[in-house]
Parts: sequence; C-alpha cells; structure tokens
Amino acid sequence: MKKFRSSPVYVAAYAVLTLLYFVFLGSVAVKYGVNINFFVLAILVVPVLLRLIALLKKRVVVSDEGIEIKDLFKSGFVKWGDIESVGFSSRRRTFLFIVTKDKNGYLIDDSVENFKELLEEIGKRVDKGKLPENWQDIVNDYKPSYGGIALVVLAVLVIGYVVLKSLSG
Repeated sequence: MKKFRSSPVYVAAYAVLTLLYFVFLGSVAVKYGVNINFFVLAILVVPVLLRLIALLKKRVVVSDEGIEIKDLFKSGFVKWGDIESVGFSSRRRTFLFIVTKDKNGYLIDDSVENFKELLEEIGKRVDKGKLPENWQDIVNDYKPSYGGIALVVLAVLVIGYVVLKSLSG
C-alpha cells in the first residue's frame, strides 16, 4: 500500500497566501472599517481558502485492490478492474483522469507529492488497454509543473507588499 498526499510546497504556499490575505483583511478592517468593500475583498479569499483545505484533505492510496482518492468535493475507492480509462493532460498543470465503468470520474493533479511514482504505480496495475498508448512516454517524460506555485508565490509577494504598505502608513 502506498500513500500520496499533497506536496508540502503547495500546502505551504497556499497557507502563507491565506494567512497574508487574512492579515490584509484585518488591516483593511482596522484602517477603513467593515463595509461593503471589506466584504467584497473577503469573498476573494474563499477560493484560496478552499484550495488550501482541498490540499490538506487530499490523499491518494494505492493498494493491490484499487485506488482510493480523497478530495474536498469527491472521494471514493475504485477497484483496478472497474477502471474504464485513464487520461492525462499536461498544460500549465498536469492532471490525471480516472473514469470508472459506471462513468464516475476522478481527477488527480500534480500537487500530489511524488506524482511520477503515482503514475508508475497506476501503470503497473491498470490494464494497458485502458491507459493512453503513450503511457510509458508520459511517465518517463513527466516533469513537475511549477506554474501554479509560481502564481501563488507572485500573489504572496503582491499581497505581502500591500500588507506592508497598509501597515506602515
């Protein structure tokens, strides 16, 4: 049995972003009061907070019987024989799609630590006819995508700068 969780880099980046956003909201509330603008800004933190919670909850467990996927919005266990197809998409981020015989779908992104090892484990257990034809090339050529982290770090820098400016003057 192998367990995969969210990468600590992703969790840390989103945790810092969420914390800075709350500090920013606090400084806005102190400086300008709680008004309609405050609530508009507060709504913008919801997707970031949901992403952080999803990263904290995410878990993938691979066993001889099947794969268990736990996520914020969809969780389940799929026996290896119940997998209809496995898909793969790599653009700015990398996604793995698992579709079952009863047409349920599961999505795993590369924010999972040791994603390449997860791909290898799936490749060992799923019938080759249900994998993309170029599966071995996908696994061999996989490189982590850091575009999402880069954007989060940029957001941390921007919000950090805004927080520092708002607290200093």
